[in-house]
Amino acid sequence: MARLKDKVAVVLGASSIDGLGGVIAKTYASEGAKVVVSGRRQEPLDELAKEINGTAQVCDITKDGDVENLFKVAKDTYGKVDIAINSTGIYEPGPLNELSRDHLRKYSEVSFIGPVIFIREAAEIMEEGGSIISTTSVTVELSAVGLSGYVGTKAATDKVIQVAAKEYQHKRLKINSLSPGLVDTPMTGGLFEMEGPIKAMTKESPLGRLADVNDVANAALWLASDECFTTGDFIRVSAGIHLNRLPTAEEMYGL
Repeated sequence: MARLKDKVAVVLGASSIDGLGGVIAKTYASEGAKVVVSGRRQEPLDELAKEINGTAQVCDITKDGDVENLFKVAKDTYGKVDIAINSTGIYEPGPLNELSRDHLRKYSEVSFIGPVIFIREAAEIMEEGGSIISTTSVTVELSAVGLSGYVGTKAATDKVIQVAAKEYQHKRLKINSLSPGLVDTPMTGGLFEMEGPIKAMTKESPLGRLADVNDVANAALWLASDECFTTGDFIRVSAGIHLNRLPTAEEMYGL
């Protein structure tokens, strides 16, 4: 069933073909969408675009004008934009007493300022009924030690999503947050090479395992489809970890 037939999707954060953005782009294409894949690295984007018969466009979410140009290219190429999802992010843990202003600025550019610009540009270019999705994180609910920069900027984006859903209600746009738990991607792959953290995290999952990229991509598919009837909401794909707690450093690393 082609759930996204005749729809045009912009997927930012797709330079890692096996990461969230890459898998989401492939899922959208398999359901009939025309997809513009975007990220910072041209070569993997070209490879992905060829695989899904889409269009590649380099975009650095932290650079002035890049996001605006991304949506211009998408509309010039396909005539419209129906779906826009931003899956960019950085993961550089560290305690508060080690955070510098430069570190916090980096987090802000990638996980707050850039996503807000993405939401704005998508909303401005879309016709009535489009879908805008920003990936945040279920860790914003868990007071994750060592992740203040990460969870702080993700939480701020979550709140902007609610505001945007109200500000663009005249266009009947669906603007939502997709909030995964710990997922095995190129960004978090180092954790999955260690038995301790994964075993401890899995223990906190009521479903007995951690979510994978396909679980997240399927949720992103629903949010992009006409079946979705929600806006200003946070859709968790965490295997229920948010119901429990994050393991301690001792439980994960034996410290």
